[in-house]
Amino acid sequence: MLNVDGGDRADIVYGAIGISFPDVGGQGNLPGILVGLPGRVTSSNVRRERDTSYHIEAFYRFQVNDNISITPAAWVVVNPENDSRNDTQWVWLIRTGFNF
Repeated sequence: MLNVDGGDRADIVYGAIGISFPDVGGQGNLPGILVGLPGRVTSSNVRRERDTSYHIEAFYRFQVNDNISITPAAWVVVNPENDSRNDTQWVWLIRTGFNF
């Protein structure tokens, strides 16, 4: 456990960039990819991160009709918690959207 006092400080960097392609494969469909940095301590008077974690996501939204969409997606987190000793995490999902 990490104890942090009131005078401790840390600089944290995080961010992501993504790209999508509207209407690929049909009206309203949307494939996309995202690559990100979940959050990394770059300097601190408490401790330093060992490694760098990365988040990668890919998805494809199928627009079934004006009111329903189905989006299969996959995420992977490499070096979770900014530690290469941790196993890579995979997430698979199917999201359904309803518009009323």
